[in-house]
Amino acid sequence: MSDPKPLGVILLVEDEPLVRLVAADILMEAHFRVIEAADAQEALRVMQAEVGVDLVLSDVEMPPGMNGYDLAWEIHRNWPSTGILITSGREWPRANDLPPGAAFLAKPFSPAALVSHALAAAEKAQAARAQRPGLPGEAADGAAPPVPKTA
Repeated sequence: MSDPKPLGVILLVEDEPLVRLVAADILMEAHFRVIEAADAQEALRVMQAEVGVDLVLSDVEMPPGMNGYDLAWEIHRNWPSTGILITSGREWPRANDLPPGAAFLAKPFSPAALVSHALAAAEKAQAARAQRPGLPGEAADGAAPPVPKTA
């Protein structure tokens, strides 16, 4: 039997390897395709190379360099139909930390909460891409081409 069609493509940005592994396992078990990045710079390289990322799921604190809030704004500017979900166990967003449409999920989160937030964000991104085809870094027909599973 073949694997079911993925619910969406998630770029998971987390500097803590164990947290990244657990979150990736939860999302893959829920039938998402997951691409992992250890920091914001790696995430931006992935975004420039991949077409059809539905959701960037990022931690706030990612030393060194750009934090999750900065990454969220960069994603919002350059890939406007990509969903953004920011997580943290220590730092909650203040006014203007997150771009419009981005969501915040406090750690620790349950697997059900993670999957629910990811599904909502992926569906919203897929709908936006279908309505606005041809955005930079996105497929001209609005469809997300296959992305190899890296996690």
